[in-house]
Amino acid sequence: MPWPPIAVARNVSPSVVGIVNLQGSPDGPLIARGSGSGLIVRPDGYIVTNDHVVAGASRLKVLLQGGKSYPGKLIGEDPLTDIAVVHIPANDLKAAALTRHSPEVGEMAIAIGNPMGLGFARTVTVGVVSGIDRSLGQGYAQRAYGLIQTDAAINPGNSGGPLCDADGEVIGINSVKISSIGFESMGFAIPSQVVAPVVNALIQHGRVPRPWLGISASDAPSVQVQGKARQGVALTAVNAGGPAAQAGLLPHDVILAVNGRAVANLAELYRELGNFQPGATVRVTIARSGQILERQVRLQALPDRLGIPS
Repeated sequence: MPWPPIAVARNVSPSVVGIVNLQGSPDGPLIARGSGSGLIVRPDGYIVTNDHVVAGASRLKVLLQGGKSYPGKLIGEDPLTDIAVVHIPANDLKAAALTRHSPEVGEMAIAIGNPMGLGFARTVTVGVVSGIDRSLGQGYAQRAYGLIQTDAAINPGNSGGPLCDADGEVIGINSVKISSIGFESMGFAIPSQVVAPVVNALIQHGRVPRPWLGISASDAPSVQVQGKARQGVALTAVNAGGPAAQAGLLPHDVILAVNGRAVANLAELYRELGNFQPGATVRVTIARSGQILERQVRLQALPDRLGIPS
């Protein structure tokens, strides 16, 4: 029986593609502004990649194993998770499945992609899952929190390619690495459990519907409420006319819970909100001037490209 990475490379590599981002130049002709990786997820030509791989493209070129190329059509982008879906006019392709299994720290992690461009297509690197549920920032963006950390080498061009376990299941889509001086072997992938519903929504609707609370906020220091220390999310601003404003929430309120489930920080708040669709009404528990209040908030649809939303 071959060493696991050999079997994984044989099985998954045919599903890995190269994606070239072509953009206009001042002189007129389209030129390659960058390239990345993608993963075939349906045999009828649907491919998942990173949003930052296809951002700003005038045209997309997709290259399969064996060298055959196709024009790529952008089906939809979700900047908040750094996921995009591209379609090519081909059938009977070898597709890879996005697993529902949650990886464990210490298990083998195998990355496949095109570091430094298509000249190094389908490079395989091996490491372990170094951590799970990692956070790089705030907001809805799953590339900011909930990520899989790995020491398998992930370099520019690997973006959009798969991170696999020893059984060849795709546990994530590679998205970002920390390249600051002094840091080594810190790459991050978007978990497949996050990727799969985003891909389905983009194929069906061209976008991902999300609820919007209409606030700007930050993690709150511990606040005293009725004699007890509580953790929550401090509102720094409330969008005029937004759901929170209509429900009577004010700047300096601290959100403690949504529908009775405590939220100690922004990541937890956004994850709770992510369980609801636009139009749903949720009960928001807040602290204001040392008192606990409850407000019914009817969530709206997140405006397109709002930035880091709340």
